[in-house]
Amino acid sequence: MGNTDTFHILALDGGGTRGIYTAQLLAKIEQAFQRRIKTCFDLIAGTSTGSIIAGAAVSDIPMADIVRLFENKAPHIFRRRWYRLPLFLSKYPSAQLSQIIAAHLPATALGEISMPLMITCSEIAKSDIHIFRSNYGSRDSEMAPTSKKVCLRDAILASCAAPTFFAPKSVDNFLLADGGLWANNPSTVAFTEALSVFGKGAQEIRMLSIGTGHSTNMYRQRRGWGFITGWGGAKLTSYVMTLQSQASANMAKLLLKQNYLRLNPEIDFWELDTLVQLDTLKSLAERDFGENTAEIEAFIPTEFG
Repeated sequence: MGNTDTFHILALDGGGTRGIYTAQLLAKIEQAFQRRIKTCFDLIAGTSTGSIIAGAAVSDIPMADIVRLFENKAPHIFRRRWYRLPLFLSKYPSAQLSQIIAAHLPATALGEISMPLMITCSEIAKSDIHIFRSNYGSRDSEMAPTSKKVCLRDAILASCAAPTFFAPKSVDNFLLADGGLWANNPSTVAFTEALSVFGKGAQEIRMLSIGTGHSTNMYRQRRGWGFITGWGGAKLTSYVMTLQSQASANMAKLLLKQNYLRLNPEIDFWELDTLVQLDTLKSLAERDFGENTAEIEAFIPTEFG
């Protein structure tokens, strides 16, 4: 962590396989500045696929390894059931994702992770938010309960349980789904945490926020606007998450002004389970790193304790 007065935050969006953009961008940062991501920030917040990357970062796993994880394992995670009744079963069985997470991330309890980490989820039984935290103080245990005994892997699986794509996950007596339903871009959540838990003033906070692509071709004018024929069923989930990301980015920019850097490329509509655009997303990450290297460096502390 930085030993300056500035409080550095990394906020990572959800977005399914599009998270390869985030992983590649962070891998370029590690390569260029010769330091691991966990040493560059005082707080890391992640949602859904962003929680996988955040969990890897606090576990000191090189980001290049996570890029390879997306490349090699995404086809296994998003391998459809040999049979499926769309109205009754999720699109993919959770077991495949669970196996991959278990193979690549440590079975560490949140209470054993000293690096400040936030993972967002949605508590669907009570229509409430749920935030998993590593071993640091909780703002309000009743509002955002968390157990330090919860395994990092379980918190990540819960955050990745996108509606219709994966079934909800039961963790610590809570029924949890994707945090992207309310915090696909966790920027404002992390900002609030810095103010309330870490006692920072807004002027002390500097945040790097990384998206997974802003779709510019979501919907077109048409006659029928039924759930399937117009809104596109599962496509609606992506649309809601995209809107949340944009709203959070706009608010964070208003609050932090020049101390907020958002990297999020414009893309066509690529679903959360797209497998054909992984190389394109990697290229976009390399382009954005190259074009914003100086700006990114300004969001990385130069001194460490």
